[in-house]
Amino acid sequence: MDLRNWHHERRWRPYRADLHREVARLRARAFARYRAEVRKDELDDPNWEAEADEEESTRPFSAAVASVKKRVESRKSNPAGDVLGWTPSSRQRLRRAPSLLHLCLMSLVKHGEEIESLEGIPDDLKHKIVSLLCSNRKMNSRILRSYFNGSTTEIHLTDCSWASENVIQDAFTSCNTNHLRLVQLDLSGRCMPDYVLQTVLAKSRYSFPSLVTLSLKGAYRLTDNVLSVLASSAPSLKSINLDSASIGDYGTSRSALSCRELIVADCQKLTTKSVRAIGANCPNLRLLDLQRLNQLNDLALKYLANGCTSMTTLKLRQNLFSDEAIAAFLEASGGSLIELSLNNISKVEYQTAIAVAYGCHSNLQNLDLSFCRQLTDEALGFIVDNCSCLNILKLFGCTQVTEQFLKGHSNSQVRIIGLTGSILDELEMNDLR
Repeated sequence: MDLRNWHHERRWRPYRADLHREVARLRARAFARYRAEVRKDELDDPNWEAEADEEESTRPFSAAVASVKKRVESRKSNPAGDVLGWTPSSRQRLRRAPSLLHLCLMSLVKHGEEIESLEGIPDDLKHKIVSLLCSNRKMNSRILRSYFNGSTTEIHLTDCSWASENVIQDAFTSCNTNHLRLVQLDLSGRCMPDYVLQTVLAKSRYSFPSLVTLSLKGAYRLTDNVLSVLASSAPSLKSINLDSASIGDYGTSRSALSCRELIVADCQKLTTKSVRAIGANCPNLRLLDLQRLNQLNDLALKYLANGCTSMTTLKLRQNLFSDEAIAAFLEASGGSLIELSLNNISKVEYQTAIAVAYGCHSNLQNLDLSFCRQLTDEALGFIVDNCSCLNILKLFGCTQVTEQFLKGHSNSQVRIIGLTGSILDELEMNDLR
């Protein structure tokens, strides 16, 4: 029903409950929050299992899919056999106290407005001080100039939201960029439009000849136009973080595809077509961040499994992938993973638990299963007890977890974050190590 006709109909008709329900339904669209629909074209076919031929059947992902399908059928035909064989045990764990370094740095940051210069401070300690100043909103242009003037190989700014375009340009004017290997200018949306980055990079033909890692997280004013400039100004670039930038199809950018690390979280224009280009052109990719990309489907995992077989860090947070597709990917290419994030993927369940425990057990150290509420105590215990290298397990929002898992797993070195204890203290202390 069209809302434009509602008042006319209401004037000539008696009260009708069904009519008011229809009006409420139409108006609810303006207030609803939902995930965008996945694009349906020849590359984004939701029937990912059907895309196979003689050559494809020999690829790692297809073999893993066959294995997962057998488990699914076995589970349906024999529900009584749906057990992982995990039994709880009992262990005591002690909480770590903050280090003396941490306490000293926090005292210094508390009085950050009194800092005149960072000259003479060792680089590693200087970077920690600047990061803490940023996170506590104590950074200013005076400290920034001192930091840039004294930096030789690295710049770490985790929060540039306080800075203006002129502040960033002025800081780089006096900075010697010849030996910079890492530049981090995160949360730089306000101060980093295309022309500012182009001005900084245009100082000479190779203004950043040694630059290997560039992080511009949150630079939402940047567009595809800067990629070609980056390619010419930073020929050694291997890692790019463009989280939340207005970047489109990476298939058109050979400079981005040559990276060993690629972060494109929240770049909503990316589709499965872009991931296919990544899989085809990045065999040496080590880190890939695909968080919160609603245009991706299960085919994306197939392209990654067949093309990027050496990844150590993969972040798939808040995507629409199925339990079976994630399991197939982990069985095919999960053996090298050190860090894996499946945060808020609602379909993560039984098959993923088996694949993590068997496919990632050799190297996995950091696992994020926050808001994966289909995972039972038994599934979590099975993962933790089989992944002997696991150090950190994040379970924010996992309200289904009980004491049976928390007190029953046998991995004495794992730290479980998100259920008990002071989370802010845990994360803050971890950043300083």
